[in-house]
Amino acid sequence: MQSKNTKDFFFEELLAYTKDNHLIGNKLIEFCNYIKKSNKLYNLTSIKDINDMLIKHILDSLSINEYILGNNILDIGSGAGLPGIPLALVHPNKDFLLMDSNNKKIIFLNHVKINLGIENIDLLHERIEDFDNKKAFDSIICRSYASLPTIYSNSIDHLNKNGVIIAMKGKYPHEEISALKNLNQSIHFEVARIDVPRLSAERHAVIMYKK
Repeated sequence: MQSKNTKDFFFEELLAYTKDNHLIGNKLIEFCNYIKKSNKLYNLTSIKDINDMLIKHILDSLSINEYILGNNILDIGSGAGLPGIPLALVHPNKDFLLMDSNNKKIIFLNHVKINLGIENIDLLHERIEDFDNKKAFDSIICRSYASLPTIYSNSIDHLNKNGVIIAMKGKYPHEEISALKNLNQSIHFEVARIDVPRLSAERHAVIMYKK
């Protein structure tokens, strides 16, 4: 059962992202309930408690909000819809394409899209390596998808000239950073430490630029 304290805290934190914090917050709670109910069938997450999901999935996904550029966003390996769905809900005027190679997860996301009435997301059952798309994206985001060199190599051709690739990571990814530099010395990137409220685990975002 969700505690009032966590719920109130969650709604307060959402004010940093949307004025409609109760409307959006209730949709996000419903989203977490869908994840919980569908978890056994679709293998979506190891986190079972709704309170934990609100912190470890929803607020964590929103933590990269300030780095998002433009109006066309691609979420690679979206899985349960993270970080794409939370970001799409707080940005109804931006367009999100959620991509995953697992068709079961796309079926789940379609269920969420219809039942929550999320009009600004499209879904695609595809591997980014096989993605053939003429339209470039302003931001490409991913959470727990792959190593930084793989993310960069698979994403860069789908990025607008002034766009960004935002890869969410846990602890500072020293080895992946070294591998990224070895891949291409001219890659421009920065690593930002992210503070997720009530989350003690380290979180970082690696922001890569096309220059």
